Amino acid sequence: MNEMNYFQSMPLSLWIVATASGLVIILLMLFLNLFYRKRLQAMEPINDDVGDLINLKQQLEGDVDSLKNWIAEQEDELQRLKSEREEQEIIRNEIQRLEQEAAQKEEDNKTLRDEVGSLENQRHMLVQAIENLEQEKSKIKNENKSLGEEATKLNKEIKKIDKDIAKFKKEEKEITDKIENLKSKIERLEEQERGLQAKIKDAKSELKKFKKESEKAKNELKELEEKTRKSQSDISTLNEEKAGLSAKVETLSNKLKSIGTMPRSAFDSLNIKFIDKPDIIRNNIDEQDALDRLYSLTSDSGFELPKRLQNAYHTSLKTSDISCLTVMAGVSGTGKSAFPKIYCQAMGLHFLPLAVEPRWDSPQDLFGFLNYMESRFESTSLGRSLVQFDNSPHASENANLKDQILVVLLDEMNLARIEYYFSEFLSKLEMRRNVDINRIEDFRMVSTEIYAGSKANEETGAEKGDPIFLYAGTNVLFVGTMNEDETTQSLSDKVIDRANVLYFGKPEKMRNQRQESDTNNNWAPISKDNWDEWIIKFADENSISDYDRVDNMLNDINITLSDLGRPFGWRTYKAMLTYIANHPNVKLNNNSGMQPLADQIAMRVMPKLRGLDLGENAEIFNLLNNQLNDINDDDLNQAFQKAQNSSMGYFDWRGIQWTDN
Repeated sequence: MNEMNYFQSMPLSLWIVATASGLVIILLMLFLNLFYRKRLQAMEPINDDVGDLINLKQQLEGDVDSLKNWIAEQEDELQRLKSEREEQEIIRNEIQRLEQEAAQKEEDNKTLRDEVGSLENQRHMLVQAIENLEQEKSKIKNENKSLGEEATKLNKEIKKIDKDIAKFKKEEKEITDKIENLKSKIERLEEQERGLQAKIKDAKSELKKFKKESEKAKNELKELEEKTRKSQSDISTLNEEKAGLSAKVETLSNKLKSIGTMPRSAFDSLNIKFIDKPDIIRNNIDEQDALDRLYSLTSDSGFELPKRLQNAYHTSLKTSDISCLTVMAGVSGTGKSAFPKIYCQAMGLHFLPLAVEPRWDSPQDLFGFLNYMESRFESTSLGRSLVQFDNSPHASENANLKDQILVVLLDEMNLARIEYYFSEFLSKLEMRRNVDINRIEDFRMVSTEIYAGSKANEETGAEKGDPIFLYAGTNVLFVGTMNEDETTQSLSDKVIDRANVLYFGKPEKMRNQRQESDTNNNWAPISKDNWDEWIIKFADENSISDYDRVDNMLNDINITLSDLGRPFGWRTYKAMLTYIANHPNVKLNNNSGMQPLADQIAMRVMPKLRGLDLGENAEIFNLLNNQLNDINDDDLNQAFQKAQNSSMGYFDWRGIQWTDN
């Protein structure tokens, strides 16, 4: 009863405050429960978006790599331009899609920031409510100090409120932690957004570059189409000419059949002597004396050619049995055409210059052709000379110079395709070392057939005609000159493997010197036997003092060349050793074989490496550079460094700058 009276006597304001506080607490608990459920549900798409964003980044990186590969393919294959246009459109759509997704992510980030602001406002309200509760608690304590039993009950209520306050503080801390987590996620999303923007910028740059390359490819395609139309027109004209020529050939063939076989007398032009037989032949010329005369005559002729280059040329001709061709390449106007004549004058060799023409396309341009209209063979100077210098057992009575040496110069040999007019003949020159020339079968194998022969014809009274062959023995040496410009053809690997290639670089310093011609009327050729005395046929320890070192270096270098896809075989290996053994420094002075080895690396190996990608093969080229340093030849090392440092990105070999250092 007293308790009821006590409550009835409580102030109305205290009842209102107590009731309001309870309702606020209940409403806050319900609101927080509902709010956190919604926030947990709202966070699920954000987590999904983060995963999608990571996948999107990976997809974008894959798309950018695909784009780079596609652009590289575009440069190599212009014909695929039209099919790649669809891929270009896909890339544009992908970039647009990425931009839209990036914009959407930015909008989502803005929404998250708004929600964080709302949560902070709610947290502020909770803090304010807690402060109000604490104020009420303090007020209740002050008002109920004088109340006995009521104070005890109110203390219980206060403890309960304290628990609620602690709970609210705990919930406040959880909300604060979640806000910090959301801020971290927002920062990560913003960082990913910046990365995506950078990727989009790079993709746009690549697209711009691709557009530029695409436009260039279109122009090149247009030019190619124009050239194709012109070529088709030319082909049509050539087909018409071919039809006319075919009709003429058929007419001539019918005429030839009607008159019978070619008579033996039709080939009399081959027996017309081209070179007069000299009165005397020298048989005891010392090689060193001949070289000294070469050095002097070259200088008197106004050419400043290093002795090293002259020795290299001399040694190349001495080893022509295994290296059948000596090529002089490089800068025009440096004496490539004049030096062979000077060499022949100094050594006592016959000299035959041939000017190669762009129209040459078969061995007939070298030796001659059958004139069916006149029923005779139109021989060239080379064909007539080969008859005179034929030193085989099957030579005709007209071979009056078979015991002497002939040097044939193919001047500007790469004006025409060398493989068309000289490749077959070069193969026959190489096979001479492996046949028995006394056997008629072997002789025919290494000779060039001019006339296949004919059977006797009783109806027309034509007698049997024997085949006619032209043979170039080891007493016929072939050299060639070539200028390297846009009007010429490059040497094929087949020619390089069978040739010594000497590069004539620009002179160190231009000088206006007086040129004096050789006025020695006592010139006389040396004999083939005298020439052979200068030649070492087989290279071994007896002919090369440091043979083992040279052999090891060649094998080590060949292993490195194999990694570059350019190794050499037994023929090149033997040719290089033969060159070293026959070099004047080794043969006459018994010096080290390192300089001749450097010559051969420059003449036979380096031309095979032209055009190789320096970036792709950088490690192998560095290894090769270290191996060349062991040879310790300054001219070779400088030329290699220059070729390796080419700004074009590929190995640009231009030969060594010959010096006498």
